[in-house]
Amino acid sequence: MTAALVALARDGLLLALALLAPVLVATVLAGVFTSLLGAVTQVRDPSVGFAPRLVAVVVALVITAPVIAGRLEAFTTRALTAIAVVGQGST
Repeated sequence: MTAALVALARDGLLLALALLAPVLVATVLAGVFTSLLGAVTQVRDPSVGFAPRLVAVVVALVITAPVIAGRLEAFTTRALTAIAVVGQGST
């Protein structure tokens, strides 16, 4: 039963990494783009780098929200089922 909980925790961490990846990639790409733009134009204002990254994160979340919600729902169902099974086995 402990192995099931360890596997569930491992799956949860891997799911968190998988769901974070699109937002992280969008942020990195926006950061690289704004860095190149800042280097070319020699604009050193911090808000120039912040605004495109914020927009990239929002766009990435809007695009991937259905996938994130579906995978979280499936994981939550598996987690609650596993917790119920472990709870029944200990009584």
